[in-house]
Amino acid sequence: MEPEIHRINHISLNKSKTEFCLSYNNGLKTYNLENFTQKNSSNNFEVKLEGISFSQYLSKDDIIIFVGTKLNKYYSNNKVVFFDIVNKKEILTKSFDEEITNMRFVDNYLLISFEKELKIFLYENNDLISKYDMNLSGQKSKLFEAWVTKEENNVGEVIHKSSTLYVAYAQKNEINIKVLSCEDEFTVSKIQDINTPVNEIQNLFYIKKLNQIFICDENAIYIYGFDVDTGKVELCLRRGSNPGFITSMTLLNNNFLAINNKNRTIHIFDLDIKNNAFSFSNIVYSMVYGIQEIYPCLRIYFKDLVKQNEGQFFNIDFKEKGAVLVSEDEGNELKIIAYNGYAYKIQVDLKNYKYEVLDKVCYSEDKSDTLKETLKSGSLLNSNIFNKQK
Repeated sequence: MEPEIHRINHISLNKSKTEFCLSYNNGLKTYNLENFTQKNSSNNFEVKLEGISFSQYLSKDDIIIFVGTKLNKYYSNNKVVFFDIVNKKEILTKSFDEEITNMRFVDNYLLISFEKELKIFLYENNDLISKYDMNLSGQKSKLFEAWVTKEENNVGEVIHKSSTLYVAYAQKNEINIKVLSCEDEFTVSKIQDINTPVNEIQNLFYIKKLNQIFICDENAIYIYGFDVDTGKVELCLRRGSNPGFITSMTLLNNNFLAINNKNRTIHIFDLDIKNNAFSFSNIVYSMVYGIQEIYPCLRIYFKDLVKQNEGQFFNIDFKEKGAVLVSEDEGNELKIIAYNGYAYKIQVDLKNYKYEVLDKVCYSEDKSDTLKETLKSGSLLNSNIFNKQK
């Protein structure tokens, strides 16, 4: 019998980091992040959702925003859908003329990227109100981050509340940041163009507590952190010498950064340069950029976490997308949601640079026996499940 989940397409977190949502070949599932148990599912909806490419949580955690796949006959990849996963109810659907490449939901704003454009909508009264459009160029339209800051000002006896939306996106080797004042009409209050020392930006991440935007070079050898307000490079992390691909990043215990290199290694960096080893390259970097390199203080290898044939059924997804890292800024606990169908809870000893696996759960159910039986019967090859829609 073919398993329900045979492609893990995307993993997203809710705002409070208490749940994660799995987008897969047959719909959506949500899980508790404390014990990795399933909470809700799109099963028993009036129609089968079919393949979901990626999703985002609404601020209200029961609402999932998703985009389907190009082969999904009900929800294609040019349609965004707001879905109540508890009551199994479609709330809002909006179609576009072209494929959606990525999206972010921050505060009450939905940002949707296409090949050459980024659209910003306000979600209000179960409707999407168009607020601002941005033209994009190059091949990195899906590489963007967004966040909101809020202020309260006293105008006489009246308290005026204002929001500012930041949008950072990659254009080859440059980071562009637009600062938008969110009043009745959006206005651009500032534009920050940051030239980086890389040839091409591989990926980018925003770490709120540091107020820095991080980028990786094309091989993920170097990772740089830039101050959002000044554009100045604040951190230079040297991951290693072999090419890699960074899929996730999170702050750990206020001053450590955990970085996931696809399905191979989690690197943990102590951001205090005083705790890093001296090297000749640090002298060069200090002279040229006024900054020193930081090296990993601890490495967690997936080969030590994954035993025998665990996650073999999702080997393609694991190789392509690696894992999502989750932590509280001030804590020592690191959660790893891997695209092999397993989730791990790890306690990190940041003084002695050691770690302990506290919990390990197969959130997608162990498919090792299913895989053996399917291969034995030949139905896996006949159904061609690995080549179906993602």
